[in-house]
Amino acid sequence: MNIALIYGGNSSEREISVLSGKNIAGNLFREGRNVFEIDIYYDNWKLVAVNDLEIQPVQVDKNGFTVLWEDTQIRFNVALLMIHGTPGEDGLFISYLEMMGIPHTGCPARVALLAFDKYACKNFLLPAGIQMPRTYRITEKTFGRSWQEEASRVLGPMPWFVKPVAGGSSFGISKVREPEALLSAVEKAMKEDNEVLVEEYIEGTEVTNGIMKTRDKAYILPVTEIVPHRECEFFDYNAKYKGASAEITPARISPELTDLVQQTTSLIYDTLLCRGIIRVDYIIRGNDLYFLEVNTVPGMTTRSLVPQEIEAAGFTLPEFLDELIRDAINDYQRV
Repeated sequence: MNIALIYGGNSSEREISVLSGKNIAGNLFREGRNVFEIDIYYDNWKLVAVNDLEIQPVQVDKNGFTVLWEDTQIRFNVALLMIHGTPGEDGLFISYLEMMGIPHTGCPARVALLAFDKYACKNFLLPAGIQMPRTYRITEKTFGRSWQEEASRVLGPMPWFVKPVAGGSSFGISKVREPEALLSAVEKAMKEDNEVLVEEYIEGTEVTNGIMKTRDKAYILPVTEIVPHRECEFFDYNAKYKGASAEITPARISPELTDLVQQTTSLIYDTLLCRGIIRVDYIIRGNDLYFLEVNTVPGMTTRSLVPQEIEAAGFTLPEFLDELIRDAINDYQRV
């Protein structure tokens, strides 16, 4: 079996994507299996490592998604996606793989695109009865207008969160307490995307939950509680990747709330028609659960949340990845 492990991408999340790919590379290698690490950066697609060993980069042939390795034109049995952000998590590269007829471990392209757009995803999930913070959307066209008063009527008093509609790893996100800081927060978010989401702040316990469903089994992982250190106002980049948070698995919440989180994660997975591994983020206030966002290509670095939940569930990462790959190939063969 030839596996294409794909990471990199064009967004601010590129560094995290590479770390995710490198972390799982060694967990994929087996007898009778070759792992080809492919780094994608805009139109520069290159093979950079084989079986966890770095090589002199080799360009990928985009006409058929093949690569020449040791005088052999390698075709891939499956693509394992680790691109956070564009062009992986937003469905662009997935569309290419689907056109090429290559099985992959991600969501279908149209699902990935929907989930990546926070505003569209929230509106899609509302009819399913999923509770979420109130939101207000700003685009480049509406940014020049007087929108602050309308946002205040929709969201209520500050603080608010300002975030890019499409993006991850907390890039471009600000917590705004005063009107004077709102303009710079929106401009910061617009450096990541030309659409911005302003969201009401809900004070509570932040939790996250990973899930993978195959044709035969649902792996609903333990819930993780996230406690940013005092210097972090929210679960920002430093809290996620620089150790400025405590991540507690299983979360210190009641069995009833744990069940609510896991059942909501399962409902979101099914409503969006997801596939593979995803992670869903929430805020708990009292007994109420508020949906924040879906990550269809969650981080898999040594500090990431899903690997912690996999371990807490009693699985090893290699076992989980094997199941992910097996289901991706079987799903393609069923089609």
